[in-house]
Amino acid sequence: ERREKREEKRREEREREREESMQRMKTGRKVGNARPCARVVRGVTVRPAGVRSQATQVPRRGGSTSSNVARVSQGFALRAASSDLEENVSTTSIIEDLKNAAMHLHTKDQAASGGQEAKKRPEFKPTREGYLRYLEDSRIIFSTLEDIVKDNAKLSKLRENGLERAGALDTDIALLSGMGVEPAGYEGDASPGAEYAKYLKDLSEENLPGFICHYYNTYFAHTAGGRMIGKAVSDRILDGRKLDFYHNYPQPVKKLSKPVKDSLEDIALEWSDEEKSKCVDETGKAFKYAGLVMRQMVISE
Repeated sequence: ERREKREEKRREEREREREESMQRMKTGRKVGNARPCARVVRGVTVRPAGVRSQATQVPRRGGSTSSNVARVSQGFALRAASSDLEENVSTTSIIEDLKNAAMHLHTKDQAASGGQEAKKRPEFKPTREGYLRYLEDSRIIFSTLEDIVKDNAKLSKLRENGLERAGALDTDIALLSGMGVEPAGYEGDASPGAEYAKYLKDLSEENLPGFICHYYNTYFAHTAGGRMIGKAVSDRILDGRKLDFYHNYPQPVKKLSKPVKDSLEDIALEWSDEEKSKCVDETGKAFKYAGLVMRQMVISE
């Protein structure tokens, strides 16, 4: 109990420090008439509260103005009396950017605020063989994510956060195997999960912000829609049995999720706009790979 109180206190301190840092950037580091400006994330315009879409008059030397849009630096449109003033300020939340980008790729039947039109889909008919293949591929993906976090000092804040799924997947795979279920096959030299794991490993070495996008989407898609899909599959082919993959967490998922999201914000706090874009721009690939892995649930051979 004392340990939990210490952890809670540390989380509160980190949150307070982040809020103070954001407030300093909003008030103490503006230049001239600086004001927040909109950012475009994969076609989704994200504007801070109170910001309207309009051109900005940029003062030049000597007091004249230009009709061009103001120079944008780290999420701010800078309107300074001198053109040689430079300031890099960012007050955007990486979690909000990732959430908006992901929502843009959802269809309206998946989420009311989805950015894509609803699509007609074939009837969902999962099989035990396909489901076991999906669980085995998920095991490869989650263990790869956990290994990358363990081996990279820059990701140390994400270690042992309670959302890890490899151990739970081991239990569920053993369960289905004990029922005599054989995993469905796959085409090519590697399964979709193995291909995704390789991509994640390479990305973590070449583009760490991009890796963070896949980390966010993999874990939090699973704790949201993924758990709903898991229940639907279990009701159809496993007599409603609850699998550890979806239910075996050390604490309620909501309680575990907040400190992980806080840690992701901390990691991204010093990123440049270019690094943030590299992160958010991976959203489409995260959805693509997740879809390829999930489709295996309906394979019958």
